[in-house]
Amino acid sequence: MIRSATITLVAGVAFAAAGCGGNSTKTSATSQQRLTDLHTINQLQTAFQKASDQPRLIVLLSPT
Repeated sequence: MIRSATITLVAGVAFAAAGCGGNSTKTSATSQQRLTDLHTINQLQTAFQKASDQPRLIVLLSPT
C-alpha cells in the first residue's frame, strides 16, 4: 500500500516537473539553478521573497 502510494507520488511529481519550464531552450551555465538546503523558516522566507520575479516551487519531504 505504501509502496504504491510512493510510486504514484513520484510519478505525479515527475509529470508535473516535465510540464514546468515553458518552451525555453537556454542551456548556458547562467540559466542553471542551484538547489539549496534550508534549515529554518526564516531562510525559506528570505529566499522566497528574494526570487519574487521567478517561478518558485517548494517541496517538503518528511521521513515519516
